[in-house]
Amino acid sequence: MRFLFVFILFICTALVPQMAFSEKANTIDELVASMDSSQCVGCHTEIHENWSKSWHAQSVTDPRSLRTFRTFILKGVDKNKNPEVKRTMLRDMCLMCHAPAAFLNASDALAEQIAGLVVTAADEKDAAKKEAALKELSKLDINCITCHGNKAPGGLPMGTWEPNTIYGPGDAKNPPHKDAIGFNTIKSETMKKSEFCMSCHHGCPPGMTSKDCPTQWTVYQEHYIAHGGTQTCQDCHMKGEGGASHRFPGIYEKEFAATAIDLTLTATPTRHFDHLKDIMMPAVVMNVKLKNNSPHDLPHG
Repeated sequence: MRFLFVFILFICTALVPQMAFSEKANTIDELVASMDSSQCVGCHTEIHENWSKSWHAQSVTDPRSLRTFRTFILKGVDKNKNPEVKRTMLRDMCLMCHAPAAFLNASDALAEQIAGLVVTAADEKDAAKKEAALKELSKLDINCITCHGNKAPGGLPMGTWEPNTIYGPGDAKNPPHKDAIGFNTIKSETMKKSEFCMSCHHGCPPGMTSKDCPTQWTVYQEHYIAHGGTQTCQDCHMKGEGGASHRFPGIYEKEFAATAIDLTLTATPTRHFDHLKDIMMPAVVMNVKLKNNSPHDLPHG
């Protein structure tokens, strides 16, 4: 745990100087004002619809995430005897990827408030209070601007981010964003590369191997790319008719998971004699053949 904490501090130190901050936000509405993606819906309706059904759209409010955050807060922070360990650590560790806007620009007071909302959303018995907390937290979920704007650690592989700018993998010769919302548009080839996803789907110090730190990225690099693999994260997780899908299916989608696994199972009926009870009982002999066709371990998060 100490090693993980030191590494997180290292990452935070590396990322923060590269981002230009304004005064820290003290309310969630103030925090997400610059991350509002509602203006994207008018032109990108299908993409928005796909995103709304994705796990990215529940990066904070997904019940599994909430329960994990809750345990981190109540067990890892509140019961820690070190006075320097505070609820603001949720912002500095977990929300770096789950809610980059909060990681980058939430004040300590707001970070404490967000932690309180997480506990309420996870444990509150009063349905109205629970729903109110979820509604507030949903404003922090990953949206269009998180990846395509200038506020997210996920964009750092592109280099220096420009303010009021939309980044995308497509042709930016005649961008519509300038007249519509006053934003410039810049084409970025990095958004087509796995390195773009690595920023959040990886958590190892530089140089560590998959043996010591088996994340999606280290396994992908060492066991797939190093052996001639060429597919990117986007090739599998953004595959869609007519272009890139923002549904981002993963291991929890049965149909998608089936494309990554070859499974053959045969069952042969037989009988088993129980020597202790002196009885013959029906039994089954199972033969299972399983092949992982994906570029990384399964399941993996």
